[in-house]
Amino acid sequence: MASWPAPGDRALLGKSIKRIDGPDKVAGRAKYTYDIIRPGMLYGRILGSPHPHARIKSIDLSDAQKMPGVKAAIPCVEPGGQAHYQGEEIAAVSATTEEAAEDAIRRIKVDYDVLPHLATVEQAMSADAPQVFEVDAQPRPPGPPAAGAPPPAKVPGNVTKPSLQQEGDVEAALKTAEHVVEGLYQTQVQTHTSLETHGGLCEWDGDKLTAWVSTQGVNAAREGLANALKMPQANVRVITDYMGGGFGSKLGQDVQVLIAAKLAKAANAPVKIMLDRKTEHLVTGNRPSAYAKVRAGADAQGKFVAWDAETWGTGGAGAGAGFPLPYQVYVWPNRRRTHRDVYINAGPQRAFRAPGHPQSCFITEVVVDELADRLKMDPLELRLRNLPEDQPNQQWRKYFPIGAEKIGWNKRHPTGDATAGPIKRGLGCAANRWAGAGNAGTRASCEIMPDGSVVTRIATQDIGTGTRTLVAMITAETMGLPLEAVQTKIGDTNYPFAPGSGGSITVASVSATVRPACEAARDALVAKVAPGLGVEPASLIAKGGRIQSKSDASKSLSWKDACRQLGTASVTGDGAFDRTLATVGTSGVQFADVEVDIETGVTRVKRIVCLQDCGMILDKLTAESQCIGGIIMGTGFALYENRILDRNTALMVNPNMEFYLLPGMSDIPDIDVTLVDQPERGVVGLGEPPVISTAAAIANAVANAVGARIRKLPIAPDTVLAALEQERAGGTL
Repeated sequence: MASWPAPGDRALLGKSIKRIDGPDKVAGRAKYTYDIIRPGMLYGRILGSPHPHARIKSIDLSDAQKMPGVKAAIPCVEPGGQAHYQGEEIAAVSATTEEAAEDAIRRIKVDYDVLPHLATVEQAMSADAPQVFEVDAQPRPPGPPAAGAPPPAKVPGNVTKPSLQQEGDVEAALKTAEHVVEGLYQTQVQTHTSLETHGGLCEWDGDKLTAWVSTQGVNAAREGLANALKMPQANVRVITDYMGGGFGSKLGQDVQVLIAAKLAKAANAPVKIMLDRKTEHLVTGNRPSAYAKVRAGADAQGKFVAWDAETWGTGGAGAGAGFPLPYQVYVWPNRRRTHRDVYINAGPQRAFRAPGHPQSCFITEVVVDELADRLKMDPLELRLRNLPEDQPNQQWRKYFPIGAEKIGWNKRHPTGDATAGPIKRGLGCAANRWAGAGNAGTRASCEIMPDGSVVTRIATQDIGTGTRTLVAMITAETMGLPLEAVQTKIGDTNYPFAPGSGGSITVASVSATVRPACEAARDALVAKVAPGLGVEPASLIAKGGRIQSKSDASKSLSWKDACRQLGTASVTGDGAFDRTLATVGTSGVQFADVEVDIETGVTRVKRIVCLQDCGMILDKLTAESQCIGGIIMGTGFALYENRILDRNTALMVNPNMEFYLLPGMSDIPDIDVTLVDQPERGVVGLGEPPVISTAAAIANAVANAVGARIRKLPIAPDTVLAALEQERAGGTL
């Protein structure tokens, strides 16, 4: 059985190791999908629907096909089909230049029958709203449908039937509560804004397809392409050398790549389609909105007694908006929740870094702070009174006091900064949790060559988190070699299977598979050289660039001399996922320190303190980077990002980088990250947890600063000013 070296025996693991591909990225040598150019390559462009809802009566491609440089033009929807949101794919062309493709798109004639549309949740939920979509006739039971079950019956509607989750007697418990808070809490739609837009390049060789794709899952992309094109998966190869961000939006096969494959077949030439920034905002997914009417109660000692919520939200056109509630950090002995999904004519949601958790965390943690206000209790103390018993992956009881000391919680004023002047200071906190289990189907291979070179192959993909470096670190650690002495081959379906990089499963899946593969290859080499050294293979170790006896340093060979004994044949080790090397579950807390100008409503986050456990740390530098990146994204969710649809036309009014606001360099706070290393637990993923609690901590800090409770995101200046006005009038926004 494979094992990790003891902490004291590690040369690389647990240290801060710079990314091995950093120099290539800085120098521009790293080739992203956007950078790939193939001989004879054509450029594809897609015509998206200008209407949020329309029936396609006819598509005339003839004028586009006659344009100079155009090699192929195809419809993406059949006459009679419908577009349900702005930008949905109608037709596509390929041409010798990008400009020619753009010109040709404008020559496509489409006869649209414009249909009624829904731009907002309020419109869709209105009693007199047009019935634009279909919903299940009955609420779906929890869990996946039974095998072979018929599809559920559908009826016209924009809002799904309420689903109920309940534990305990909520009404009776609320009657016993000393304090009850009630309110409406809401979060906005946050669009995916990956630095590298979605797309790919497709090239046919007879009946075989090679696709260079900006994807988080090369195997998922291959499966999707093969199924859509009705061809064997063995005839599809997907390559992702470098990928510029996905955050859940690139976990599957994208329609843009499928269209590129069809255009490439029609034109008999490679075709590349990469979306422009506007289309990226419209069609590549989003974090759904969340609304919650909550009643929550606590007894006089500050123990939570009940949670009751009616929730809804929109994931766009026919897509759900689920989020867990209450957020499962604190103990609520009695819980009830009814939920409905609301459909509107906008691009559908996709998985977005910790799907559902940031919304749930925000709602729950704001309610907790409001209960603390009612109880006239320190919010930190209230949290500590309602945490479950500590588990290895649930140690908030330890982390909260450490974070409080770091942020200076003892200097926090109870509510509303009473100092003179318009700039008010406040502190807030929140907790997070995530599972992050590895994938048991993951495989890897490691090959040692007679010249001493080592290469590890696995079809994972580095989505910017440092996976390539982790594979090299584990390989080098296992062989007792320096990092530069090994190679990694990833991002290609020709290599052993690995799952998509998402859900915080990557590091656990990859590390717990690469280690056994490398150990198997190393042991095969050791078995070759042991007879010549006159020792048993089990007595040899690979360390410091040598194969040597554990007890007799004279019985040793340099690495290269050992490898020469392989003759002309390499040795290979195959690895399967070893769950004893990985673990499940992380926990963490964050504290925010903010300044708010009560005259302008502008909020500036000064500092975020983050404590996060991550099981056994492999690369301290990349683990810290994951936390920093998540906190920056969480800051954007808290203060800036917001998809805005025109309520009359349902068209997005800010599909660009000017008016869809993202945190800039000057908006990023001082970020203090403390990682809790737990080597005895094994490896667990870290991608999601740091983004979960940032917005909630910031919201509670803003409320502490201004003395007005804010129950909605983003916390834009108008939100702050409206909350202050509402507080003066005796209410809460």
